[in-house]
Amino acid sequence: MTRHALVRSVFGVLLVSTACARSAGPKPSASPSAAEVVARIDGKAILGQELDERVERRLSRLRQEEYEIRSQALEEMIGERLLETEARTRGITTEGLLRDEVDAQLREPDAKFVEQLYDQHKARFPGKTKDQVVAEIRKALKDQARAQTRADLQRRLRAKSKVEVALQAPRTDMPVPAAAPLLGPNDAPVTIVQFTDYQCPYCHRAQATIDAVMSRYAGKVQLVHRDFPLEGHPQAFPAARAARCAGEQGKFWDYYRSLMTSPGAMEDADLRARATTLKLDPAAFAACLSSDRNDAVIRESVEAGTRAGVTGTPAYFINGRMITGARPFEAFQEIIESELNHKG
Repeated sequence: MTRHALVRSVFGVLLVSTACARSAGPKPSASPSAAEVVARIDGKAILGQELDERVERRLSRLRQEEYEIRSQALEEMIGERLLETEARTRGITTEGLLRDEVDAQLREPDAKFVEQLYDQHKARFPGKTKDQVVAEIRKALKDQARAQTRADLQRRLRAKSKVEVALQAPRTDMPVPAAAPLLGPNDAPVTIVQFTDYQCPYCHRAQATIDAVMSRYAGKVQLVHRDFPLEGHPQAFPAARAARCAGEQGKFWDYYRSLMTSPGAMEDADLRARATTLKLDPAAFAACLSSDRNDAVIRESVEAGTRAGVTGTPAYFINGRMITGARPFEAFQEIIESELNHKG
């Protein structure tokens, strides 16, 4: 772990959110049967099937959250069992194993680094003496190092063990519309459908990961772009329209990359300037940008994402398996490798 990451962890400024979001969804409730009457209005029934159709998009999100909670808990259990097994093999307790392989490997935090952190962040600790703050910094650094060393030990134990995870991730059927921009071969065994807002900073942050995925799995992954401009980002819809206009001249992905890697103001002059940089026909681009001919496609994309449980951006469906936010490369790699092995 880099020192920059340590600093963010120690001082609690690591962003909890990794996505541009809408409001949170509701809590789950009992599921009625399709033919069950759930309400009547002047004797006219509302059936369970009608209710399910109305809440499906919200429930799909909750099912994904439930899976992620179960998956995280399962990984914790697997790690604990691996430690227990290794301890028995050595004829010691789990606590003894952790003492030998984790605690004994720890070193005291670098004094100069601790002093540097104190100088940079002492304003965050009003009312505390320097000794108190330094002690807290040292403890936080040691706790972080202990957690990292334990995780490394569990990874080594897992690598030499046969671990089979049967927990199934929920999948969402994600048909690819004809108007959706595609990157990668049509016969790729893995399809990633991404829902993006051009004004979302987390989408910008995630672009480097997507680039790495497409490079690492060239020929094995197809990327499908879907627009999901959020209401709180007023320039996201015009930017989506502009990218579609660039697509009419065969430059969608070039324009997309311009928006994702150099966000800018995304107002009308900026959108036209990007078209000029890409050597698009200015008159054709301007006519398209001022029209609404691509608006229906953009709105349909938003509706499709909403039905699938998308509540914020970026959101990805890897062969129907949903992950959200600006996730690290390893999060994509784990699912893609699983899908490739399954296809194989």
